[in-house]
Amino acid sequence: MKYAFFAFIALALLNACGESEPEPVWEDGSTLWLAGAYADTALSWSPYGDILFFSAYTDGSTRLFGCDGLSAPSERTFSGMDEFMGPLGAWNGENCRIVFTALDADSMRSQIRSIAGNDIYVTVHVQDSLFNTFPTYNAAGDSILYCCNTTGNWRLYNIPYNFTPDSEGSPVLLSGFPEGDILRPSYSPVNGTWVLFQHRAASSDDWDVMIAHSDGSDQRIISQNPADDIHPTWGPNEEWIAFSSNRTGNYEIYIAPVTSDTLIQVTDDPGIDQYPAWNPKKSWIAFSSDRVSGTWNLDIFSIPEPSLPW
Repeated sequence: MKYAFFAFIALALLNACGESEPEPVWEDGSTLWLAGAYADTALSWSPYGDILFFSAYTDGSTRLFGCDGLSAPSERTFSGMDEFMGPLGAWNGENCRIVFTALDADSMRSQIRSIAGNDIYVTVHVQDSLFNTFPTYNAAGDSILYCCNTTGNWRLYNIPYNFTPDSEGSPVLLSGFPEGDILRPSYSPVNGTWVLFQHRAASSDDWDVMIAHSDGSDQRIISQNPADDIHPTWGPNEEWIAFSSNRTGNYEIYIAPVTSDTLIQVTDDPGIDQYPAWNPKKSWIAFSSDRVSGTWNLDIFSIPEPSLPW
Protein backbone atom coordinates (compact mmCIF):
# COMPACT_ATOMS: atom_id res chain seq x y z
CA MET A 1 0.00 0.00 0.00
CA LYS A 2 1.37 3.41 -0.94
CA TYR A 3 0.40 5.74 1.89
CA ALA A 4 0.85 8.68 -0.47
CA PHE A 5 -2.74 7.90 -1.46
CA PHE A 6 -3.72 9.37 1.91
CA ALA A 7 -3.08 12.83 3.27
CA PHE A 8 -3.52 12.14 6.97
CA ILE A 9 -5.12 14.96 8.92
CA ALA A 10 -6.05 14.62 12.61
CA LEU A 11 -6.26 17.08 15.45
CA ALA A 12 -4.02 14.88 17.57
CA LEU A 13 -1.03 15.15 15.23
CA LEU A 14 1.72 17.64 15.96
CA ASN A 15 3.36 19.86 13.42
CA ALA A 16 7.11 20.26 12.98
CA CYS A 17 7.21 22.94 15.65
CA GLY A 18 5.68 20.65 18.24
CA GLU A 19 2.38 22.53 18.36
CA SER A 20 -1.11 21.36 17.52
CA GLU A 21 -2.04 21.94 13.91
CA PRO A 22 -5.55 23.47 13.92
CA GLU A 23 -7.86 22.32 11.16
CA PRO A 24 -10.46 24.45 9.38
CA VAL A 25 -13.91 24.16 10.89
CA TRP A 26 -16.90 24.17 8.56
CA GLU A 27 -19.94 26.27 9.43
CA ASP A 28 -21.77 23.19 10.72
CA GLY A 29 -18.90 22.37 13.11
CA SER A 30 -17.30 19.60 11.02
CA THR A 31 -13.55 19.15 10.60
CA LEU A 32 -11.59 17.10 8.08
CA TRP A 33 -10.29 13.93 9.78
CA LEU A 34 -8.77 11.98 6.89
CA ALA A 35 -8.29 12.94 3.24
CA GLY A 36 -7.51 10.51 0.45
CA ALA A 37 -7.13 10.31 -3.31
CA TYR A 38 -10.17 8.01 -3.55
CA ALA A 39 -13.55 7.70 -1.86
CA ASP A 40 -13.45 6.52 1.76
CA THR A 41 -16.71 4.71 2.53
CA ALA A 42 -18.34 2.04 4.74
CA LEU A 43 -17.18 3.52 8.03
CA SER A 44 -17.27 1.33 11.16
CA TRP A 45 -15.71 1.77 14.62
CA SER A 46 -13.93 -0.82 16.72
CA PRO A 47 -15.88 -1.75 19.90
CA TYR A 48 -13.60 0.52 21.92
CA GLY A 49 -13.87 3.54 19.66
CA ASP A 50 -10.10 3.68 19.08
CA ILE A 51 -9.88 2.51 15.44
CA LEU A 52 -12.06 3.57 12.52
CA PHE A 53 -12.35 1.06 9.68
CA PHE A 54 -13.26 2.09 6.15
CA SER A 55 -13.01 0.96 2.52
CA ALA A 56 -10.84 2.76 -0.04
CA TYR A 57 -9.78 2.04 -3.61
CA THR A 58 -6.11 1.37 -4.29
CA ASP A 59 -4.08 -0.71 -6.77
CA GLY A 60 -7.12 -1.84 -8.74
CA SER A 61 -9.50 -2.87 -5.96
CA THR A 62 -11.31 -1.63 -2.87
CA ARG A 63 -9.66 -2.71 0.39
CA LEU A 64 -10.17 -2.35 4.12
CA PHE A 65 -8.12 0.09 6.16
CA GLY A 66 -7.95 0.91 9.85
CA CYS A 67 -6.95 4.26 11.30
CA ASP A 68 -6.41 5.26 14.94
CA GLY A 69 -6.20 9.01 14.33
CA LEU A 70 -2.52 9.13 15.28
CA SER A 71 -0.77 7.35 12.41
CA ALA A 72 -1.25 6.59 8.74
CA PRO A 73 -4.07 4.20 7.79
CA SER A 74 -3.14 0.52 7.87
CA GLU A 75 -4.26 -1.83 5.10
CA ARG A 76 -5.92 -4.97 6.48
CA THR A 77 -7.00 -6.99 3.41
CA PHE A 78 -4.98 -8.03 0.34
CA SER A 79 -7.16 -10.36 -1.75
CA GLY A 80 -7.53 -8.23 -4.87
CA MET A 81 -11.32 -8.47 -4.52
CA ASP A 82 -13.46 -5.45 -3.60
CA GLU A 83 -13.83 -5.54 0.18
CA PHE A 84 -16.05 -3.47 2.42
CA MET A 85 -17.67 -3.57 5.84
CA GLY A 86 -21.14 -3.08 7.15
CA PRO A 87 -22.20 -0.66 9.90
CA LEU A 88 -21.54 -0.84 13.64
CA GLY A 89 -21.15 -4.47 14.73
CA ALA A 90 -18.83 -5.58 11.94
CA TRP A 91 -16.06 -5.68 14.56
CA ASN A 92 -17.15 -7.65 17.61
CA GLY A 93 -15.59 -7.22 21.05
CA GLU A 94 -16.60 -10.68 22.28
CA ASN A 95 -14.93 -12.78 19.59
CA CYS A 96 -12.39 -10.11 18.54
CA ARG A 97 -13.12 -10.64 14.85
CA ILE A 98 -14.00 -8.36 11.95
CA VAL A 99 -16.55 -9.58 9.41
CA PHE A 100 -16.75 -8.12 5.90
CA THR A 101 -17.79 -8.67 2.27
CA ALA A 102 -15.34 -9.64 -0.49
CA LEU A 103 -16.83 -9.02 -3.95
CA ASP A 104 -15.72 -10.31 -7.34
CA ALA A 105 -16.71 -7.35 -9.52
CA ASP A 106 -16.64 -9.42 -12.73
CA SER A 107 -19.04 -12.16 -11.61
CA MET A 108 -20.83 -10.06 -8.95
CA ARG A 109 -20.46 -13.01 -6.58
CA SER A 110 -19.36 -12.25 -3.08
CA GLN A 111 -18.11 -13.98 0.04
CA ILE A 112 -18.69 -13.31 3.72
CA ARG A 113 -15.27 -13.30 5.36
CA SER A 114 -13.74 -12.47 8.74
CA ILE A 115 -10.31 -11.68 10.14
CA ALA A 116 -9.00 -11.42 13.69
CA GLY A 117 -8.86 -7.88 15.04
CA ASN A 118 -5.07 -8.06 15.34
CA ASP A 119 -4.28 -10.30 12.36
CA ILE A 120 -4.87 -10.65 8.61
CA TYR A 121 -5.57 -14.40 8.30
CA VAL A 122 -8.96 -14.86 6.65
CA THR A 123 -11.84 -17.23 7.38
CA VAL A 124 -14.38 -17.62 4.57
CA HIS A 125 -17.88 -18.13 6.01
CA VAL A 126 -20.16 -17.99 2.94
CA GLN A 127 -19.06 -18.73 -0.62
CA ASP A 128 -21.66 -19.41 -3.29
CA SER A 129 -23.05 -18.00 -6.53
CA LEU A 130 -25.09 -15.30 -4.78
CA PHE A 131 -24.53 -11.69 -3.78
CA ASN A 132 -23.97 -11.71 -0.01
CA THR A 133 -23.24 -8.45 1.74
CA PHE A 134 -23.37 -6.19 4.84
CA PRO A 135 -22.46 -8.81 7.48
CA THR A 136 -22.61 -7.92 11.18
CA TYR A 137 -22.24 -9.82 14.46
CA ASN A 138 -24.87 -10.09 17.13
CA ALA A 139 -23.97 -8.62 20.53
CA ALA A 140 -22.69 -11.95 21.88
CA GLY A 141 -20.49 -12.48 18.83
CA ASP A 142 -21.80 -16.02 18.24
CA SER A 143 -23.76 -15.41 15.03
CA ILE A 144 -23.49 -13.35 11.83
CA LEU A 145 -26.38 -11.53 10.19
CA TYR A 146 -26.05 -10.55 6.53
CA CYS A 147 -28.06 -9.64 3.41
CA CYS A 148 -28.58 -11.70 0.27
CA ASN A 149 -30.76 -11.20 -2.82
CA THR A 150 -31.49 -14.88 -3.45
CA THR A 151 -35.27 -14.30 -3.55
CA GLY A 152 -35.16 -11.29 -5.89
CA ASN A 153 -35.18 -8.97 -2.89
CA TRP A 154 -32.52 -8.24 -0.31
CA ARG A 155 -33.38 -10.37 2.72
CA LEU A 156 -31.73 -11.20 6.05
CA TYR A 157 -29.82 -14.44 6.65
CA ASN A 158 -28.17 -15.79 9.78
CA ILE A 159 -25.24 -18.17 10.33
CA PRO A 160 -23.19 -19.22 13.40
CA TYR A 161 -20.00 -17.20 13.86
CA ASN A 162 -17.86 -20.26 12.97
CA PHE A 163 -19.90 -21.30 9.92
CA THR A 164 -17.87 -22.17 6.80
CA PRO A 165 -18.72 -23.61 3.35
CA ASP A 166 -17.88 -27.05 4.78
CA SER A 167 -20.28 -26.74 7.74
CA GLU A 168 -23.40 -28.85 7.98
CA GLY A 169 -26.63 -27.02 7.34
CA SER A 170 -27.29 -23.83 5.42
CA PRO A 171 -27.70 -20.12 6.14
CA VAL A 172 -31.12 -19.42 7.67
CA LEU A 173 -33.48 -16.99 5.97
CA LEU A 174 -35.08 -14.91 8.73
CA SER A 175 -38.85 -14.62 8.62
CA GLY A 176 -41.09 -12.03 10.20
CA PHE A 177 -39.35 -8.99 8.74
CA PRO A 178 -41.17 -6.62 6.35
CA GLU A 179 -41.46 -7.64 2.71
CA GLY A 180 -39.23 -5.89 0.19
CA ASP A 181 -35.55 -5.02 0.43
CA ILE A 182 -33.55 -4.90 3.67
CA LEU A 183 -29.96 -3.64 3.75
CA ARG A 184 -27.24 -2.59 6.24
CA PRO A 185 -28.55 -4.43 9.33
CA SER A 186 -26.91 -4.09 12.76
CA TYR A 187 -27.78 -5.30 16.25
CA SER A 188 -28.24 -2.82 19.07
CA PRO A 189 -24.86 -2.59 20.82
CA VAL A 190 -25.77 -3.16 24.48
CA ASN A 191 -28.10 -6.15 24.66
CA GLY A 192 -28.63 -6.94 20.98
CA THR A 193 -32.39 -6.80 21.44
CA TRP A 194 -33.03 -4.75 18.29
CA VAL A 195 -31.98 -4.99 14.64
CA LEU A 196 -31.59 -1.68 12.81
CA PHE A 197 -31.86 -1.63 8.99
CA GLN A 198 -32.90 0.36 5.94
CA HIS A 199 -36.00 -0.88 4.13
CA ARG A 200 -38.09 -0.28 1.04
CA ALA A 201 -41.22 -2.19 0.07
CA ALA A 202 -40.51 -1.99 -3.69
CA SER A 203 -37.59 -0.92 -5.86
CA SER A 204 -39.48 2.24 -6.84
CA ASP A 205 -39.96 3.30 -3.20
CA ASP A 206 -37.74 5.46 -1.06
CA TRP A 207 -35.61 3.90 1.66
CA ASP A 208 -36.80 4.20 5.28
CA VAL A 209 -34.95 3.43 8.51
CA MET A 210 -36.55 0.75 10.70
CA ILE A 211 -35.89 -1.37 13.79
CA ALA A 212 -37.34 -4.73 14.85
CA HIS A 213 -36.57 -7.49 17.30
CA SER A 214 -34.36 -10.30 16.00
CA ASP A 215 -37.46 -12.39 15.23
CA GLY A 216 -38.95 -9.53 13.18
CA SER A 217 -41.52 -8.55 15.80
CA ASP A 218 -42.34 -5.05 17.08
CA GLN A 219 -41.34 -3.36 13.83
CA ARG A 220 -40.98 0.41 14.01
CA ILE A 221 -40.26 3.00 11.33
CA ILE A 222 -37.74 5.47 12.77
CA SER A 223 -37.69 7.78 9.77
CA GLN A 224 -40.24 7.95 6.99
CA ASN A 225 -40.11 10.76 4.47
CA PRO A 226 -40.54 11.26 0.70
CA ALA A 227 -36.76 10.91 0.42
CA ASP A 228 -34.08 8.27 0.88
CA ASP A 229 -32.99 7.60 4.48
CA ILE A 230 -29.93 5.35 4.28
CA HIS A 231 -26.78 4.13 6.09
CA PRO A 232 -28.35 3.68 9.55
CA THR A 233 -26.05 3.01 12.50
CA TRP A 234 -26.45 2.81 16.26
CA GLY A 235 -25.28 5.39 18.72
CA PRO A 236 -23.29 4.34 21.82
CA ASN A 237 -26.44 2.83 23.37
CA GLU A 238 -29.78 1.42 22.27
CA GLU A 239 -31.58 4.77 22.52
CA TRP A 240 -30.22 6.73 19.52
CA ILE A 241 -29.35 6.06 15.90
CA ALA A 242 -27.65 8.03 13.11
CA PHE A 243 -28.35 7.92 9.38
CA SER A 244 -27.99 9.89 6.15
CA SER A 245 -30.96 11.47 4.35
CA ASN A 246 -31.52 13.60 1.25
CA ARG A 247 -34.81 15.02 2.58
CA THR A 248 -33.46 18.58 2.18
CA GLY A 249 -32.23 18.04 -1.38
CA ASN A 250 -28.78 16.65 -0.60
CA TYR A 251 -27.53 14.06 1.85
CA GLU A 252 -26.96 15.22 5.45
CA ILE A 253 -26.38 13.32 8.69
CA TYR A 254 -29.26 13.05 11.18
CA ILE A 255 -29.73 11.42 14.55
CA ALA A 256 -32.98 10.22 16.10
CA PRO A 257 -34.14 8.38 19.23
CA VAL A 258 -35.81 5.01 18.74
CA THR A 259 -38.75 5.90 21.01
CA SER A 260 -40.08 9.20 19.64
CA ASP A 261 -40.46 11.31 16.49
CA THR A 262 -37.58 13.63 17.42
CA LEU A 263 -35.14 14.26 14.57
CA ILE A 264 -31.91 16.27 14.87
CA GLN A 265 -29.95 17.38 11.81
CA VAL A 266 -26.22 17.07 12.55
CA THR A 267 -24.53 18.29 9.37
CA ASP A 268 -25.50 21.17 7.07
CA ASP A 269 -23.43 21.62 3.93
CA PRO A 270 -23.99 21.63 0.14
CA GLY A 271 -21.75 18.57 -0.07
CA ILE A 272 -22.88 14.95 0.21
CA ASP A 273 -22.61 13.64 3.79
CA GLN A 274 -23.03 9.86 4.16
CA TYR A 275 -21.85 6.74 6.04
CA PRO A 276 -22.12 8.04 9.62
CA ALA A 277 -20.22 6.14 12.33
CA TRP A 278 -21.05 7.27 15.88
CA ASN A 279 -18.05 6.66 18.11
CA PRO A 280 -19.13 4.18 20.82
CA LYS A 281 -16.92 5.71 23.53
CA LYS A 282 -16.50 9.36 22.56
CA SER A 283 -19.01 12.09 21.82
CA TRP A 284 -18.42 12.57 18.10
CA ILE A 285 -19.54 11.17 14.78
CA ALA A 286 -17.36 10.31 11.78
CA PHE A 287 -18.85 10.50 8.29
CA SER A 288 -17.86 10.58 4.61
CA SER A 289 -18.31 13.71 2.52
CA ASP A 290 -17.33 15.19 -0.85
CA ARG A 291 -17.34 18.76 0.52
CA VAL A 292 -13.57 19.14 -0.12
CA SER A 293 -12.79 17.15 -3.24
CA GLY A 294 -16.18 16.87 -4.93
CA THR A 295 -17.02 14.46 -7.77
CA TRP A 296 -17.81 11.66 -5.32
CA ASN A 297 -14.33 11.66 -3.81
CA LEU A 298 -15.42 11.17 -0.22
CA ASP A 299 -13.08 12.17 2.60
CA ILE A 300 -13.67 11.35 6.28
CA PHE A 301 -14.89 14.15 8.54
CA SER A 302 -15.70 14.42 12.22
CA ILE A 303 -18.40 16.41 13.98
CA PRO A 304 -19.20 16.67 17.71
CA GLU A 305 -22.25 14.87 19.01
CA PRO A 306 -25.03 17.49 19.37
CA SER A 307 -26.67 18.18 22.69
CA LEU A 308 -29.30 15.48 23.16
CA PRO A 309 -32.68 16.46 24.65
CA TRP A 310 -32.50 13.50 27.05
